[in-house]
Amino acid sequence: MFGGFTGRLGNVVGYTLNGKPVARTIGTITKPPTIPQMAVRQRMGLVTKVLSNMLGFINVGFELAVIGTSRNPYNEATSDNFKLATIGEYPDITLDYSKLLVSKGNLPPAENAVVNILPDGIEFTWTVPADIDWNSYNDRSMLLIYYPESGEMIYILSGAQRRECRDFIPLAPSYLDKPIQIYIAFGSDDKKCVSNSVWVENTTG
Repeated sequence: MFGGFTGRLGNVVGYTLNGKPVARTIGTITKPPTIPQMAVRQRMGLVTKVLSNMLGFINVGFELAVIGTSRNPYNEATSDNFKLATIGEYPDITLDYSKLLVSKGNLPPAENAVVNILPDGIEFTWTVPADIDWNSYNDRSMLLIYYPESGEMIYILSGAQRRECRDFIPLAPSYLDKPIQIYIAFGSDDKKCVSNSVWVENTTG
């Protein structure tokens, strides 16, 4: 009824979501939050904090999962990881990095992925099943190194071909002795398909 507006008018806020004008009302909460509500807030806070630091990768890793919907990649990743990657009970809910999904799709995921911390960087290796579809041999690696303490990330969105079974990210020594979380996925050469990501255990925690 406002013809599309941005900003606040009384208790109504107008904004654009995926190219469409949206208006919502702002309510006033007077009751103290319940334990389940606080648990939801804690889970959501953990997920949104880490995913906002990974946004450059998430926007590609989840882009294809939201085609034809009104959702965006970040919202899709948040919804999935809220259910997948948070563990424990309030107030001791934590994020399980080994279950975090940073890419979502139908391509075969990385198999037997291993990382080696070398003096000049991080080496990724994996295997290719003998019965994999021949089209997947040309898939490109998508690599993500995340530093939880600082929120920094280093990533590659189109790396080595799957058939090569190896990729490498050169890093300065100062980036090799910090706690890290590492993920690998694959994307097709034509950018029309991606795989689910796989967390890779590493030697630095």
